[in-house]
Amino acid sequence: MYEDVFIAEVRDRTGITDPERARRALRGVLHAVATRLPDGWVHQLAAELPPTLAEPLWSHQYLYDQEVHLDFLEDVAARSAVPKAEAERLARAVFAVVASACDPALLRRVYQPLTSDILALTESGSSLLPV
Repeated sequence: MYEDVFIAEVRDRTGITDPERARRALRGVLHAVATRLPDGWVHQLAAELPPTLAEPLWSHQYLYDQEVHLDFLEDVAARSAVPKAEAERLARAVFAVVASACDPALLRRVYQPLTSDILALTESGSSLLPV
């Protein structure tokens, strides 16, 4: 899937009209996720995305466990430059777009280290939550 398709889907799911704002939001969510994944998982997820969207994953791959003390939605809001009240809707939209472009089995493996509050934001959160 191409970057412009990702951005268009995020815009459709969130109602964001400005493409640059949608790009910043998408990258903000990916950056927040990258800081919560070990390097191997970051590499796998980044390989599934267009290079320009994968950049937050590649450039922040060594931050795992350094920023996990931050609330995920606060982190998304700060990185995406949106109010915290919009962060959940934004995160859900980005997770849904990523899910539409990635192999579900890969996502289950990649998302495994994420906490249940973050997994609950994924479209298929119930299937990704630990049993």
